Formats: sequence, C-alpha cells, structure tokens
Amino acid sequence: MAYREGLQSGVRKQLGFAFKDISEHLPGAFIIYRADRKNDELFYANNEFLHMSGYKDIDELFRLTKKSFRNLIREDEQQQIESSIWEQIDSGNENDYIHFHLRKADGTYLSVLDHGRIVDSQQHGRVFYVLFMDWEDMYIRYNKILKDKMKDKNAYIK
Repeated sequence: MAYREGLQSGVRKQLGFAFKDISEHLPGAFIIYRADRKNDELFYANNEFLHMSGYKDIDELFRLTKKSFRNLIREDEQQQIESSIWEQIDSGNENDYIHFHLRKADGTYLSVLDHGRIVDSQQHGRVFYVLFMDWEDMYIRYNKILKDKMKDKNAYIK
C-alpha cells in the first residue's frame, strides 16, 4: 500500500513505522488496558514500562498482576485512584491525570504520574493508553529547570 500510485509521500513515510518500532523508541513507559470498571485487563506494556517497574518481561507482568491494571496500584490507593480516573472520564474528558504509587515486580512502589487517554479500539472495545513518568525524577528535573530560569530572570533584572 505504501507504493500505491497517488499515495502522498507523507503517508508513505508514516506507514514506514511499525507499532513495535514506535512503542519501543518513545521516550516513555506506557501500557494499554481495557477501559472497563470491572475488567481492567492489561493488554500491552512497552519495554520502558517493564524496565521502570522491574518486570523481566510481559509474561511476568501479567502473572504478578493477574493481568489487571488495578493490581499495579498500591492497595490502599486503588479505590481512590480508580474513582478519580473514572470521574475525569465521566466528566467528558478523553484524558485523565493521576499521581499514585505503582507496584513494582519486587513489591516496592514507585511514585508515578499517570497520563491516560480513553479510546475506542475496533479489536478490543474501549481501552486506556497510559503514559507513566517517574514522579520524583520529574520533580528533580523540572525543579532544576525552574531554579535555573529564576536565576536567569534575576540576573536580567539586575
């Protein structure tokens, strides 16, 4: 199809990237899971997510979480986090933003920012695509940027 006559060159270039290429080279950890309040089945996690959360492979992730997004959330936060996600979605938003403690493979927790988007998939119905960022790492990096900007601003004022 990429070489079909009349196909614009921009479309040809887009078709040259396979999902695996994109998902494994994006600068972020992400998962895809079923957007259902009762059945939040995990479908996919990229290598960045597996590395960030300490799972050796997708099979270990599925086994230790019983393929449930809920089981990635620290138990004492599960109800509040799920309610907040659905409240944001039920308010008409496609995106949700939430901070929680992600359960890692070794049973420890990582503080993360979850940016999710609900979409309709022909194959799987409603699903969430979720990007995760390490909360503490983000804080350290952005705090440094803000401090540097303030120094520059103060130097300019003087």
